[in-house]
Amino acid sequence: MKRMLSVFLALLMLLSCCGALTVFAQEDENVCDCEHMPLIYIFGRQDIFDDPRAENRKVISGYDSDWIKGLISESVKRNAAKLMLGSFDAFCDEIAAAFEEKYKDFVCKDDGSLPDNASGVEWTWSPETMRDDHRYDNVYSYVYIYDARKDPFEIADDLHAYIECVRRVTGHRRVAVLSRCMGSEMALTYFEKYGWQDIDTFFTYSSAALGTTIFSELFSGKVQIDLASINNFLDEKHRYDDPDAPPEDDGTVDPETKALLFAALELGQQLGALGLPSKLSDLLMKRMWDDVLPRVLKASFATSAGYWSMVAPQDFADAKAFLFKNDAARYAKLIEKIDAYDARVRRPMKDILTRMKNDGVKLCILAKYGFQIIPFTASARAQADDKITMTAQSFGATGAVYGETLSPLYIAARKRAGFDSSISPDKIIDASTAWFPEVTWFVKNIRHNDFPGRIYDLVLRMTRADRQLTVNDDPEFPQFMTHFWENDVEYWVPMTAENMHTEYVHPDLRTAFQTFLEALKAWIRHLLHRESTVQS
Repeated sequence: MKRMLSVFLALLMLLSCCGALTVFAQEDENVCDCEHMPLIYIFGRQDIFDDPRAENRKVISGYDSDWIKGLISESVKRNAAKLMLGSFDAFCDEIAAAFEEKYKDFVCKDDGSLPDNASGVEWTWSPETMRDDHRYDNVYSYVYIYDARKDPFEIADDLHAYIECVRRVTGHRRVAVLSRCMGSEMALTYFEKYGWQDIDTFFTYSSAALGTTIFSELFSGKVQIDLASINNFLDEKHRYDDPDAPPEDDGTVDPETKALLFAALELGQQLGALGLPSKLSDLLMKRMWDDVLPRVLKASFATSAGYWSMVAPQDFADAKAFLFKNDAARYAKLIEKIDAYDARVRRPMKDILTRMKNDGVKLCILAKYGFQIIPFTASARAQADDKITMTAQSFGATGAVYGETLSPLYIAARKRAGFDSSISPDKIIDASTAWFPEVTWFVKNIRHNDFPGRIYDLVLRMTRADRQLTVNDDPEFPQFMTHFWENDVEYWVPMTAENMHTEYVHPDLRTAFQTFLEALKAWIRHLLHRESTVQS
């Protein structure tokens, strides 16, 4: 009996092994070993619609410039008498209440979960509709889009299912990931939660993983208005824009960027027209930053765990104190979510990337610079792509103040230390201080929202290489490159002493914008003169 039982168990084991071998063989038959590595492109944040399935859908994310300017103008007029007496409560409450009503369909709940409505992004995916089209060398073959308001760990779960589906459909055991802007945080959260054993290449483009000033510094209350920076921002904004777009509405600047810039100018204009004494104006502006700004942010972006991923490490504690100092209990569950991201992703980020690289994942970090950043935060003079500082994008490279170069003493010291080749030809960047300087590339004169086709050439070289490529491996893609237009032809070439300052300026656009800029300067001079007259 025992012998028969032993034989029976042996047969079961044999059948089990055969079954396993059969399954493995079937999996092998579906394995694709072509050179076209499936590339998953993780977008940055996208527009949120009130109902993305509706034909008449409306964008409910971002600030509306005209609406804000109108709100401020009318509120100042309605509360003029109280403002002149130094009573600001009614004005501040009116502004905050208006934002709460305007963004009620966009704002998340106190615990960070999405609102109970149909709002969301205009994109969905399902395993049933996934197609095998990875052989077309198209960066848009596998695009992953998400609702940026969600908790990054929740997004990571869905991203994991998406990546697994791409692997199954294409037959590739490993995939490449290209992350853009906020997409880098989502990718890093995925890596932290699910690992990187299925990742061949990780490519970051204008990464927001170390923070963006518009969210990081506004969330922490670091507001600073600098007229010179405003001048630079507006001037270059049109120098590099589409020559067919009208100067006043070119579409290259985020709605909230434009809105906050002109809202600050509108408030100054209204207070100047009101004749409010300078001391009262200063007190009101401080009240706006200290009281109204937190309420406005909590009525829009600050209850979203996803947007908190764009707060820089150095600003995180200040941002929590600024926004939640009086109502931490109310937002306790949201704070738990953003603390979890801070502890698991933001703080150990360098360690995560280092372990990925040591485990054979190919890294490619591409940072852009040459533009004035949003001109109402403390970092307004940093080198940037107009949204994110070059230092944040590159994970730590050193940059000169906008409009200047690194000092001769600094450059000499770096040369003595053996980092001569890490100084850019235009003497603006020192790449040696980046976390991974050997796999970090820099390109000058590309705005944040631009995605030239040449980027994909670099992506292909990285993904098809059988090893980690560095900035020294390909003369077409050295560490420092420059982008420009000449005779309506786009160029992306290695940076040299001859081309490092090249830029494209459309003559008609230059004339049109110069007129606009002179009018703005005249208006600012009028405000300054009026305030000087009031003080005297």
